[in-house]
Amino acid sequence: MSSLREKLRVLEELQQIDLDAHAAKTGLDAIPAERAKLEVSVKEARKAYDDQKARLENNEREKRQVETLLGMDRDKVKKWEGRLGEIKTPREYAAMSREIDIAKKSNETQTEAGKALAAAASEIKRLLEASGEALAEVEDAAETAAAKLDKATAEAEGKLAALAVRRATAATLVEASLLAKYENIRKRRAGVAVAAVVGSTCKGCQRNIPPQLSIVLQRVNTIETCPNCHRIIYSHDAVNPPAPPPPA
Repeated sequence: MSSLREKLRVLEELQQIDLDAHAAKTGLDAIPAERAKLEVSVKEARKAYDDQKARLENNEREKRQVETLLGMDRDKVKKWEGRLGEIKTPREYAAMSREIDIAKKSNETQTEAGKALAAAASEIKRLLEASGEALAEVEDAAETAAAKLDKATAEAEGKLAALAVRRATAATLVEASLLAKYENIRKRRAGVAVAAVVGSTCKGCQRNIPPQLSIVLQRVNTIETCPNCHRIIYSHDAVNPPAPPPPA
């Protein structure tokens, strides 16, 4: 590499590649949790639907039981009323009459229970229909979101692969000792090893550097580090001077 300015530009590029890769990987790592949320939302919606379905099935089962008991009591009343004329003694007649009264009261109770179950069934069916619609909406939304996550996964993986190629190329342009220094600082400084100095402020720690160091950075003759955050620093304007104006 012919100049320190070019070395710093490569470090600047390498830093941006690493930051972009970190962002892409962070997004990629978050996708499984997003998928899990989708699965939970579908599972909860399906459980709500299944709960209402089970309630309706229980209601129908109870109605069948009530109808069976009601039919049995009606048969008893009909049978016993038919036998009243055959009874010879008042005692037997009174006993049979009591049994008929008990059966009739049971009929009334079972009839009221049947009405209550029918009313409950109407409400349960309404809730079942609503939960079915909600389940369909959640499943459709989850399917759409899953497709977006698939796309995001493919894009992130593609971006990481491209960045890996760019990084490998950039790394070959940095001498081994400087690259090792960069990697060491990056590990210790939350992934940011290189920071521009704008004016007299280090953009890595947002603190001012000594005036003399600002002058040294303008010369672009040496690799310097921030006295505050210990990142590699450079003068943005000195390393990336504006293009000269076109000739008049």
